[in-house]
Amino acid sequence: MVVPHDHDHDPDNGSTSRDLAVAAGANSVLLVVQVIGAFAFGSLALLADSVHQASDVVSLFLAVGIAMLIARPSSSRYTFGFRRADALGGLAHAVLLGAGAIFVIVEAYRRLDGDHHVDGMGVALLAAVGLLINGLSARWLHTGHGHSLNVEGAVLHLVADALGSLVVLVGGLIVVFTDADWVDPAASLIVTALIIWSAWRLARVSLQVLLDGVPPGVDLEALRALMVADPMVTDAHHLHVRTLDGATLSLTGHVQIETDQLHDAQQVTHRLTEALAGEGIAHVTLQAECHPCDEPDC
Repeated sequence: MVVPHDHDHDPDNGSTSRDLAVAAGANSVLLVVQVIGAFAFGSLALLADSVHQASDVVSLFLAVGIAMLIARPSSSRYTFGFRRADALGGLAHAVLLGAGAIFVIVEAYRRLDGDHHVDGMGVALLAAVGLLINGLSARWLHTGHGHSLNVEGAVLHLVADALGSLVVLVGGLIVVFTDADWVDPAASLIVTALIIWSAWRLARVSLQVLLDGVPPGVDLEALRALMVADPMVTDAHHLHVRTLDGATLSLTGHVQIETDQLHDAQQVTHRLTEALAGEGIAHVTLQAECHPCDEPDC
């Protein structure tokens, strides 16, 4: 019987879930306050920030669930474990951000004529509260768990919302001193630009993981050169490098070895595994060959 290997290398997933849950609770309270304030003060910029805040809350609770899923060990059915859920979470965050951005753009265009009155002081005060809560939450999560795509998605939500709150704060103060109500929808468009940037960046990284793209910073030719530098290795091909969670790298490949002795071949693959580990490759699977590869893709 083959016992599945547990690939969970992050024993801190329990604290990750707790920290995400605390951040989700704080942001839920802020969301309620912002929505009430947006309608009370007539501010589209604050409503835009509330839409982003709503996506924050949903994404944070989603991140809690994903962190709990990632913490589950591998099984005979899911032999790689559930770490790819990390990238799925990042992609879900990006979709939520994009949906919120579309809503704000449509509403901002409708209000750019400046006919809608805005209570600038009320907007500025609530924006300052949002800036404080989102900024502190983002720093707290990033400091403790910033390596995860799932957590990075939540942090990006919070950072973008903190920046959005800063824009809304400035816009509210401008309205207070100038009565230029058109500044509010204009500020909401700036918030939307931040939302779209966050969504695109997160979607690109998440899709690269889900599509098994070569992770950024990995040079396949350099890894191949490292392998053929071994005196018993004459060729290395079929090299594939991917990551399941955006952090842990794995490599598979074929190596042609000048020996027909199993013991010698095993020693060579062991040396190569250690050398690749020095380059940050945590999981290595090599197929040893004593003859040139005759497969079409070699």
